[in-house]
Amino acid sequence: MPGDAHPRVAALHLQPEPGDVQGNLLLAERAVTAAKRAHPALQWVVLPELFTTGYAGLRTIHHHAESAERGASAAFFASLARRLGLYIAYGFPERHRSGELSDSANFIGPRGLLLTYRKRQLVWTTDEPGVFVPGREIPVVQAGGARVALVICWDLGSPEAVREAALAGADLILAPAGWRYPWGRQYELACAARALDNAVYLASANQLGDYPEAGFDTPGGVYGPDGDRVCERTDTGSVAEIDLSLPARWRGLFGSTIPGHAGTLTPQPLVGSV
Repeated sequence: MPGDAHPRVAALHLQPEPGDVQGNLLLAERAVTAAKRAHPALQWVVLPELFTTGYAGLRTIHHHAESAERGASAAFFASLARRLGLYIAYGFPERHRSGELSDSANFIGPRGLLLTYRKRQLVWTTDEPGVFVPGREIPVVQAGGARVALVICWDLGSPEAVREAALAGADLILAPAGWRYPWGRQYELACAARALDNAVYLASANQLGDYPEAGFDTPGGVYGPDGDRVCERTDTGSVAEIDLSLPARWRGLFGSTIPGHAGTLTPQPLVGSV
């Protein structure tokens, strides 16, 4: 997209190797560094669901689960975000102090971890409900000039999670995903619908590749408050320039679809700000 007047967001659709956490972190480093080099105005990056381990082998994923705050991936991405001066959302299996696991995503910036989100809508046709405990909260944080929230994959299949984030004042949703074949078209429709429903920007990164449990063949993308795809279609990465004044302006032009909000939303208190 022409010009660098506005910051950019990237959804990187990668093919992690099941169980190879170190190799997958290096894959992310190469991809994120290349994206930043190609787009100096890049501010936010989202990687796929359960990226550190790959969305595969869920029954043995506990071997690679880690603490959200003290895990190896958190330290790795904090260093990468600091070096490149941007914000990164990535999926990983989280181990709680109780020993329970969540399908989680961290959001990390140059000064460290900003928030952890736990997937709320577990997919009953997979092993997810037998492996993970669902999350409950949708934290929102100020990062790089945007109010950012995370959701994960099937959370996009119903309106509640993104709606709660919008009600809390989010204007940019980052969505790690492992959306499987043959439902790629529904993935694209869900991303567009959630962006339009709430007049927010939404960037989702999907895992790609064939695995024993499933195939993943549809790259994600970046969608604007009007529901349109605002990035080029590529197999490995979607980058878009975004205008953070547009969500409020779009609500004023199109009319808010959120009951009780005729125009702009009243932001709720943030988790934190960096």
